[in-house]
Amino acid sequence: MSVPTPEKRFQLEKEVVAAIPDLLVIKPKVFPDERGFFSESYNKTEWAEKIGYTEDLQQDNHSFSHYGVLRGLHTQPHMGKLVTVVSGEIFDVAVDIRKDSPTYGKWHGVILDANNKHAFWIPAGFLHGFQVLSKEGAHVTYKCSAVYDPKTEYGINPFDEDINVDWPIKDKSVVIVSERDTQHASFKSL
Repeated sequence: MSVPTPEKRFQLEKEVVAAIPDLLVIKPKVFPDERGFFSESYNKTEWAEKIGYTEDLQQDNHSFSHYGVLRGLHTQPHMGKLVTVVSGEIFDVAVDIRKDSPTYGKWHGVILDANNKHAFWIPAGFLHGFQVLSKEGAHVTYKCSAVYDPKTEYGINPFDEDINVDWPIKDKSVVIVSERDTQHASFKSL
């Protein structure tokens, strides 16, 4: 297991994604030292006071995926996700599917890893997916603003040409996608 060496961050920081302002990259406090590190990955009170983050988070999920795995693109009505990486590295993607949005159909990707300790806030009304970039795989956690409901979840094929996400791993012999995800509908079908 590789040991992360996160950068020291004494203050909580919020970065608004300029191209799609409802997306946020949140940089929590991190305190590394000779023993390892301590990170305050979520603090409901401080996040509300300092960065105005007041989402009511209802469910925590944790997945492990091998190198090359591509999960997504998925969504569920009324569910936002706060995504972080415990170990490894991913390219995390959000696609705006809010029909009345000026950024409808646009996507944005961020690198999340065990070193940067960033969290990516993806509000309701977005598709979500990620590709694992680290050879050792990645442990990904996400806090959700709704409880999972398999009856309302749906997705779009991650290789949809209208969305055209620029996934970092291009070699199809390395990319691992579930059959379910490749059978999802096209973006035009929304």
